[in-house]
Amino acid sequence: MLRQSLPTATSSRFRLAGILFGLLCGLLCQAHAQAPATLATLLQECMDRANAGDSSAAFNAVLNLAEALGKAPLSEVKEVLPAIMQAVDDKNPAIRTLALNSLVAIQSRSNPDRTLRGDALPLLEPEIPRIAAHLTDDDTHIRSTAANVLGGFSPKPPETVFPPLIAYLKRDDAVSSVGSSIVFQLVRLGPQRPPVATAITGFLNRNDQTPDCLISSIDAIAHAPIQNEAIDTGVVHNLDPPRPTAVRIAVIRDLPELQLPGDVFTATQARLRQIAASEQEDATVRTAANSILPCWTNDRHTPCPAFTLPPPTPELPDESA
Repeated sequence: MLRQSLPTATSSRFRLAGILFGLLCGLLCQAHAQAPATLATLLQECMDRANAGDSSAAFNAVLNLAEALGKAPLSEVKEVLPAIMQAVDDKNPAIRTLALNSLVAIQSRSNPDRTLRGDALPLLEPEIPRIAAHLTDDDTHIRSTAANVLGGFSPKPPETVFPPLIAYLKRDDAVSSVGSSIVFQLVRLGPQRPPVATAITGFLNRNDQTPDCLISSIDAIAHAPIQNEAIDTGVVHNLDPPRPTAVRIAVIRDLPELQLPGDVFTATQARLRQIAASEQEDATVRTAANSILPCWTNDRHTPCPAFTLPPPTPELPDESA
């Protein structure tokens, strides 16, 4: 009996060892699988998804990369930055877009203790010319994204940010959503700079301005945290015809947020009273003027009630039909 039991005991020990070895391998594999992916790996995944044309998966991959860029040590961000900048110049527009969005994530990151936003901005400053080059990208969305990246160099933007943004407003095709986006960035970065004020005022007065672009630009100026009286005076010049009704209403709606010189405020307030009282004026323009006059004291810190337009008058049926 003893001789017969020895092989059985030995076999049991081997089986037990095999089970333990399998469990150990499983634990090691699981630990490896749970190890956080490197920034380079996450970037490559974004590029692979984009190159495969899987926009949904690429979007999720970009979100994962952006989150990782926000949490990673600055040293790791520095290591992956050359690869991101190479992707910024990729021939695939989807790759260029995700790379520029990655730069936005880098700009928005904070120190680990959350006390300082933009700790990585010094790393990005030398790349401003390469980023600005995409203001003339064939893809309009990429142009807007590049403008957004340049606008992220706040609150102390380097001098190199301004020339390409200012130059864009002088382009033949600047009157567009990209142009109004650049106005938005400039009034956040440095509205008190004379070249910025001159460029924006000139842009507002272009003969080829469209209502949509002009309204977006006016709203961007009014909502800016810092105002420039010269720019705001340029906005007021759009109060009267031949500007379209929608533009005139936008100007009136934004008046309480502007900072105007005393003489300009007095003249504009008088003009607004004329508009409010004139039966020859468009009814919606008169409504806008009457809504703003009671609360407009030229103090942009004194709020006016929320401005809303009445519902449009329904069209009457054509009786001649």
